[in-house]
Amino acid sequence: MFRLRRSKPHPTTLVFCVHKGASTFLATEFAPAVADAFPGLRHWDFASELLRGRTAEDMRLPSQGVLAARIYPHLYDAPIEDPVPARGRFADKKLILVRRDPRDAAVSLYYSIRYSHGPGTHRPERLQEGRDKLATLDRTDGMLFRPAPVACRQFRATDDLLAKYPDVLLTSYEELVGDFSGWLARVAAHLGWPKGKASEIEAALAGALDPPEREDPSQHKRRVTPGNWREVFDDRLVAYFQNELGDALEAAGYRW
Repeated sequence: MFRLRRSKPHPTTLVFCVHKGASTFLATEFAPAVADAFPGLRHWDFASELLRGRTAEDMRLPSQGVLAARIYPHLYDAPIEDPVPARGRFADKKLILVRRDPRDAAVSLYYSIRYSHGPGTHRPERLQEGRDKLATLDRTDGMLFRPAPVACRQFRATDDLLAKYPDVLLTSYEELVGDFSGWLARVAAHLGWPKGKASEIEAALAGALDPPEREDPSQHKRRVTPGNWREVFDDRLVAYFQNELGDALEAAGYRW
């Protein structure tokens, strides 16, 4: 008699990111596609669930069966594990970090605050305050007011996360949008997916990362392609990022 092989439970996986670093794609398209490919796997849009009123206590993470995406830097320490792994925090889970060039993240955040971000966000009153302020400033001063400091702070948070959890799979926004097949293959290897699952998920997500036909500041998906900072930065912004991040940019592979 042959026994049916049971599929191996999917390890609980946390997808860390930064603001304007493909977080919406990861939470609303990638995570559901993975859950569809693995019966029984639940997916949580972690940041959005918190905005809807759930708490980290409500989303306690088991060792298997959950994919939690859109975990922003201010939430890196928020997830609660149940049970707590004997070998330390996140020891029985898989971690993925999607990092983005903070210069591009700052540009994208500027346009989101200035034009496209809706009220359903972390601290909506602060968003409106920022939008009103940016309306009074030119682009460089607007970038320096909030988007640039936020992008630098979040970039440093990714370095802290990597130092804290050396087993995290470090990936980049640039790899995600430029070579999704390669990015997905790395994720599949990290998570131990069976052969063929990555292709199945890639097919389900066909076209999801395509850039818009034209750039529209009022749209959340404004541009997609990396390198926008080169068209936006002036000497003041270059100096700011060099002063704030120094050699850390080069160490992460982001050149001037």
